[in-house]
Amino acid sequence: FIKGLAESKTFQRFAVHTDRHIQKYKKDGLEHVNAQIDELHKQATKAAYSTSSSNSASSSSASSSSGGNMLKPPRKPMEGIPGFFSAMGRVIRRDLGIDAKK
Repeated sequence: FIKGLAESKTFQRFAVHTDRHIQKYKKDGLEHVNAQIDELHKQATKAAYSTSSSNSASSSSASSSSGGNMLKPPRKPMEGIPGFFSAMGRVIRRDLGIDAKK
């Protein structure tokens, strides 16, 4: 069977044609991915520099315009039995749909 395929001109044309298409798609795909990565890098660099240069101005205007809704560090949860019951109550309220926060 293998010998018959190796000697078949039709199969040889098929194999060469398929290999050519696979190589073309590999090359085009790699170029496309590289172009996308370059574009992403440009946008990220632009966003990083525009954010860092206007960070102090935007943070002061953001706190005054949004009413102080800036991110805050997480609070340490209560410890011991009161902390356990508080957490359990939050979970039960969330499961029952009583708590608005999901």
